[in-house]
Amino acid sequence: MLLIGLMGSVAIPFSLILAGIRTGFITYADYSERSAKNLVPIIAATPDLTDVQLPMGCKYLILDKNYQMRETSLEGEDLDRAMEYALSGKINENLNKQYLFVTRENEYVVLQYYIGSQFINEWFYNHFPSPEILLYILMGINCIAVCVILTAKFAKNMRAQLSPLFEATEKVAEQNLDFEVGHSKIKEFEDVLCSFSDMKNNLKLSLEKQWSAEQLQREQIAALAHDLKTPLTVIQGNIDLISETELDDEQRLYAGYITESSGQMGVFIRTLIDISRTVAGYQLNLEEFDITDYMEQIEAQANSLCLTKEICLCMETGANLGTFKADKLLLERAIMNVIGNALDYSPPKGTVYVEVQKPDHFLQISIIDEGSGFTPEALHHAQEQFFMGNKSRTSNMHFGMGLYITSSIIKQHNGQLILKNSDKTKGAQVIIKIPY
Repeated sequence: MLLIGLMGSVAIPFSLILAGIRTGFITYADYSERSAKNLVPIIAATPDLTDVQLPMGCKYLILDKNYQMRETSLEGEDLDRAMEYALSGKINENLNKQYLFVTRENEYVVLQYYIGSQFINEWFYNHFPSPEILLYILMGINCIAVCVILTAKFAKNMRAQLSPLFEATEKVAEQNLDFEVGHSKIKEFEDVLCSFSDMKNNLKLSLEKQWSAEQLQREQIAALAHDLKTPLTVIQGNIDLISETELDDEQRLYAGYITESSGQMGVFIRTLIDISRTVAGYQLNLEEFDITDYMEQIEAQANSLCLTKEICLCMETGANLGTFKADKLLLERAIMNVIGNALDYSPPKGTVYVEVQKPDHFLQISIIDEGSGFTPEALHHAQEQFFMGNKSRTSNMHFGMGLYITSSIIKQHNGQLILKNSDKTKGAQVIIKIPY
């Protein structure tokens, strides 16, 4: 296509020039030369030079017998070269413009004629370059246009052939491996697509095995956690019975150790159950409730926690919040997890601010503390499993699950958990945003 296009780019301008010559619109290259030579005897014999009709493109210089200029239609370098030709007979090096010397009775005439094609029409002659130059310009423009058009067409075809690969990579990026890889008419691209398809299928089999193993592991952990509750309940019941009997100081100390350890085991078991439920996804029990009444219940629970830690709770609930549909228990747990974190990081005698609003069809609950705020690392990783910004909190039975569980619950409600540092207190701010 490129070869045919370039040949057409040259052939079409040539055809136009030939058509112009055949119709008499454009002259032959030697037209001016022949016309000028035919005029030499006429100019030499005609008394008044103004009676001679010079052909288009011919100009003249009239000199007296002393080679002094009388009249001319030349100017600039053309005039200098015509004068030089008259004095020395030196041939002009510019092949496009040549000269003829004509002797008259009382004067000399130097004719300048143009070698090359010309437009017969005077307007075209004055406003356009010569047909040869116009030919080169058209050929250049045509060649560039052919290259641009074919390059664009080639790029479009290449993209069409590569589109199956783009689509496949997008599917994998979306973690979707359940699709068929397309095909390409270009052998090299088809080889790549076949390799990609094999890789996708192998990856799918590997991940399915991994997901099955993880699912089985989660089920085993959940089952084990539930099974551990029974003997733990037996231990706690027996130690309670033992504590009611008469014990000496040493026995009471050991009984206290058993009670404390069984309590820790209960926390561990609940954490295991939370992990398995969060990964598998909570079963939502959606119900519609009044937001204002619901937040009053949350405020009562939060106040009881704040009193034990001597922290003030400031809750602002907007007006006309209406009703909301969600899993009340899970949403309550998510909110209390955030409030609990805010209490843990608040300074003594500090304040926790809770604001409930309804902007643009969203239920938005903002919880702000007066602590040191999120670190850059915490802003990036706080919603991940087992992340703890303060590593020392592990000693207080914290496992970095609070915000992870909260995030999981909010996502199952098609909402969003936003972490930032408050402009108001410079402490941490957590925003729960759920669509109506």
